[in-house]
Amino acid sequence: MGVRRFLSKKEKKKLFEELKRIYPNISFSKSDEVEVFEEKNYPEIIIINGTPTFFRYENLWLPHLKYLLKTGDLFLPKIVIDMGAAKAMLRGADLMAPGIRRVEGVFKEGEPVVCVEEKYGKPVMVGIALVESEKIVSGEIKRGKVVKNIHYVGDKIWNLI
Repeated sequence: MGVRRFLSKKEKKKLFEELKRIYPNISFSKSDEVEVFEEKNYPEIIIINGTPTFFRYENLWLPHLKYLLKTGDLFLPKIVIDMGAAKAMLRGADLMAPGIRRVEGVFKEGEPVVCVEEKYGKPVMVGIALVESEKIVSGEIKRGKVVKNIHYVGDKIWNLI
């Protein structure tokens, strides 16, 4: 079982500064309770006020889907996908170009994006873009992988906390 500990004021301030640098549109309060959850062979997870909020993927903090679902704040560029693509992603598949309905926001290759299903607009996957948004919007990319699936509803990161 993993270790869950509260961050000191100094650690919390440093974390919030780092997150604000990556995601300028997100806001935190000094009164927020911030914990970190660490378990061997799993990414480090930040818990704010009892909700898993961010997790570390390689050198980057990515938002946890439970946080995105709870707040409804989709501060990442989003890709709206059809239901067939959503079902595949919930099994861990990467996003393929034919499953895309539209792109909202601008992103470059290697940047985080959130994929939402078209019917209700609920986030189903957080991933890393394999191509830039302009190539998808212009129609230059019509087939192949466009987003690497990093975290989806029901995966190990979802079930860890």
